[in-house]
Amino acid sequence: MNCEKYCKGQTGGRIRVNQRYRICIDCKYRIACDHSESFIQDPDSAKIDSAGKRGLKGDLILSMIFAGFIILSTCIGVKITSYSLNTRVIGAMSAGLLGGPLVGLYSSAIGAIYVLIFSTPRVFARGSAFATILFGLLGAGFYPYFQRGKWKYTDLFLLACFAEICDMASLLRMTVSLEVAVDTIVDAALPMIIMNAIGMIVFISNFNGVFIFQDLESSRQIQKMSVLSQKCLPLLQDGGLNKAENMKKLSDIILKETQWSGILFTDREKVIQWQCRAKDEQAIFYQAKYGDPIPEICRQAMEEGKLVKYEAQTGEKKWSHTAQDYSISSVPFRVKNQPVGSLTVWMKRQWMDRQSEIELLQHLMTLGSSQLAVLELEQQKNLLAQAEFKALQFQVNPHFLFNALNTISWVCRENPEEARKLLLTLADYFRYNLNYDAYMVPLREELEHVKDYLQIEKARFEEKLQVTYEVPEKMEILVPTLILQPLVENAVRYGIDRTGCRYVYIGITEEADAYRVEISDHGKGFPEEVLEKIAKDEPVGSSIGLQNVHKRMKSVYGEERGLQIQSTPKGSTVKLYFYKGVKEA
Repeated sequence: MNCEKYCKGQTGGRIRVNQRYRICIDCKYRIACDHSESFIQDPDSAKIDSAGKRGLKGDLILSMIFAGFIILSTCIGVKITSYSLNTRVIGAMSAGLLGGPLVGLYSSAIGAIYVLIFSTPRVFARGSAFATILFGLLGAGFYPYFQRGKWKYTDLFLLACFAEICDMASLLRMTVSLEVAVDTIVDAALPMIIMNAIGMIVFISNFNGVFIFQDLESSRQIQKMSVLSQKCLPLLQDGGLNKAENMKKLSDIILKETQWSGILFTDREKVIQWQCRAKDEQAIFYQAKYGDPIPEICRQAMEEGKLVKYEAQTGEKKWSHTAQDYSISSVPFRVKNQPVGSLTVWMKRQWMDRQSEIELLQHLMTLGSSQLAVLELEQQKNLLAQAEFKALQFQVNPHFLFNALNTISWVCRENPEEARKLLLTLADYFRYNLNYDAYMVPLREELEHVKDYLQIEKARFEEKLQVTYEVPEKMEILVPTLILQPLVENAVRYGIDRTGCRYVYIGITEEADAYRVEISDHGKGFPEEVLEKIAKDEPVGSSIGLQNVHKRMKSVYGEERGLQIQSTPKGSTVKLYFYKGVKEA
């Protein structure tokens, strides 16, 4: 598999896959595993490795920052006799402790060059430059220990003291005049050790506080994403972008859980929901209603398949004034790499862009896209189920129709009135088959449909067909349409005893949580291979109606609630359990 997003396979484009991402090993471009568009816009920000390292560019930036600390502490040192008290050790050693070996080496080397060239008096330049590099390497050496969180403030104190001792030793060794070096060490050693040891603790503590704050912010952001997901998922699953009342609720939830000022939902062509906070309504200078054309920023986001920020040069001119106080960003919703809608938000501008808000917006993009994809899949499954149901409705047994018409024709000769009743019954039977659009119907109506079928068959077989009903007067429950007739037809067709008679028993019993329906016959039973195939959901040849009923029962009531078949050489019984509380499939 090659990378097709950034490196275009030029460097091999090897792809590593985990549960959430596909990552190109060569260019480090990260793509969501659900094959949706990457939520990272520019390739530079997407260049990460499996360990989450900064890369050379990040190391150089950190090195320059810490080198600046070193140079600044050298410039603002306090003179004591001929030597300046400075905090150079804090910047150099912190570079190694916080940034790692390369940052520690680069920053201390830059600081050492400055010290060597510009520090005064010149007699201490070589010793101070050497000590600066030593500080950086010393911090780098303890980097793994520090990163594992095993350090204590006493460790920092002792490490700073040791560094200053090394600093004094380098002065003693590299200063031309031994007498000057000794005098300087006597005067400066104690203040330098105390100042830098305490300063090191304060500096690292502040950094640690920043990391803790970032961790808390990340935790709050994750919690916010979790809350939004829990509240938004049911609304997205129930109709997606097509239910106006759900989109209104969705907008209310997002505005409540975020600091955004305005929110706009669109489909591919029109606005479907616009809402903003009351206090920002006048300042935003944008109002929309259902059916309005989508703004250009939404169209651009859907075309590019990524987050797009409003730019006055290329965006809509009417928003230029609003953009002075608000940041406007839009993300697309995509299903199968095709745009299906967009989400645009207005955020109150601050002195710096909050990356957490952008990540939250991208999270909603990913969440919305995935749920809309799931919804489309469910809709396709429902359409397939409806198609199968319609096919079942239109499936007319030609033998039954032929035999029914022959029976009615024969009855016409002897009893025209009875023939007329049979014709009406046959009409009711086919009307129910062809015209009933509901997937769930009352059990009583389903039973009447079965009785119509059995009445026609009774006229054909006369005394050789015996039907017994044991049903309650009230049956307040909905069942899948045409669920009983295939079973009854199967009992009539195959339920022949040794005398040539057909016996059909239909019993309905109300239980605590369900209605139990039993359909029995006196036939020779089901072949074992048929029962095994039905249990395994395998094709069973001519018993397609039986298999269809089994699958529909499991689809409506659960995998463990299909047909229960008891078969012996003396007869078979098929049991169905219609559970209460199920209103639709």
